[in-house]
Amino acid sequence: MKKPSPKGKTIWCIRAGQQGAAHNLFIERSLIVLAEQGFGDLRNLPKNRESFYSTYAKRHADEGSTAIAGIGGTFFRFIHEIHNGDLVLYPCLLDKKVHYGVVSGPYAYAKSQKEFPHHRKVIWNGAFEKSNLSEFARRELGAARTLFKVNNNAEEIRAVICKLSAASLTQGGGKPKKVNK
Repeated sequence: MKKPSPKGKTIWCIRAGQQGAAHNLFIERSLIVLAEQGFGDLRNLPKNRESFYSTYAKRHADEGSTAIAGIGGTFFRFIHEIHNGDLVLYPCLLDKKVHYGVVSGPYAYAKSQKEFPHHRKVIWNGAFEKSNLSEFARRELGAARTLFKVNNNAEEIRAVICKLSAASLTQGGGKPKKVNK
């Protein structure tokens, strides 16, 4: 199967939660997920950032404006700005690699998944050592945010992914291993 080219695609970086809590959902179910924050099904909110901010603020009145904007914005991006075909990076703390794939499905809300009900399907294409990146790119991927668009080092990351895809250097299909906790 030919892998989609990363050229020109938006690149997103996502975390698996505290201590990699969502790692197995990422890997076993080929999902990227966000933790429950009291939003419910995001499809029920109006398609503007202010609605996400106000919904979060109502449920977390003790939070400051920076946290409200940050968390509200994360959920807005997850449903409205990430598109099928976009690249996604998962810098895994467990194996110290950067896993990369392509978003392959729309937003879904799984009410039965209490901890991580917000889902998007992803096809993992491979992984690479962080040492393949410059210090600047490693620092950008190390940002303390749950979900963000990679901007400053996107071309460098695309080049690494293209090189790996062209050379078929990923081992075991590049799929990260399940971790038992």
